[in-house]
Amino acid sequence: MYMLYIWLAVLVLGLIIELIDAGTLVSAWFSVGAVIPFIMSFWRVDSPWYITAQVVVFGVVTALCLIFLRKMALRVLFKNNKNKTNLDMYIGKKLKIQSVQDDGERATVKLNGIQYSAIAEQDDVKFELKEEVEVVRFEGNKIIIRKVK
Repeated sequence: MYMLYIWLAVLVLGLIIELIDAGTLVSAWFSVGAVIPFIMSFWRVDSPWYITAQVVVFGVVTALCLIFLRKMALRVLFKNNKNKTNLDMYIGKKLKIQSVQDDGERATVKLNGIQYSAIAEQDDVKFELKEEVEVVRFEGNKIIIRKVK
């Protein structure tokens, strides 16, 4: 009879921890793993082998959920999250070319007081000094830019 309360506690505790630490989807699978042993505990068999069977079922179900369902659930729940960084707020920002290298193929721009190497979004574009450009994206430590029309 006491196993009923233990599995209920594991189930609730797993959900509470998941709510506190939202987004990791780890402790939620312990709650899922506790559901079947919780149902098994209603049969009120208190022999040691039955309790061992409940623990084994809990471990197997939790492990299978962690291995197979976690990655799929993260993909479904967070499909719109493309690992955005704080640099994404600068996409579309207008900058001026500070210096030009390689006959205008490479440039240096200043963003928030820091100079960055910049390259064109398209290969055939040549930049000129003091020309206005727009930030397209970031690749490593380089800024990909295009001319403002």
